[in-house]
Amino acid sequence: MSENLTYNNKLEGFQRNSKDLTVIIYDSSNSLFDLTDYEGYYYMQKFPIRAGATIDVSISYTNKDASNGALYFQISEDNLDLTAGDYLYEIIIDDTSTNRHTVIQDKFNLKTSIIS
Repeated sequence: MSENLTYNNKLEGFQRNSKDLTVIIYDSSNSLFDLTDYEGYYYMQKFPIRAGATIDVSISYTNKDASNGALYFQISEDNLDLTAGDYLYEIIIDDTSTNRHTVIQDKFNLKTSIIS
């Protein structure tokens, strides 16, 4: 499992608008990671992170192409019915035993829509 998180994975979205994400995961040899035995989760929390604060968004993937290392997430309008500002998001894969890996962590800038 590659733990290289050096890429710019910043996201932007608008309040009360949906957002679709496709995440492709590679292993340490730069081959597509087989996700057959893994579940994928997307978490988002208001930035800066505060100890004991609740997670603002917590969803699992909506579709998976396991042999091609792909997870698809649909963040709904209800999920993004939040205060505008910066959030920290994290995508985790978990094989339900002891193997949990953060594959992406970066900022999500939630903007105010001019149409309410």
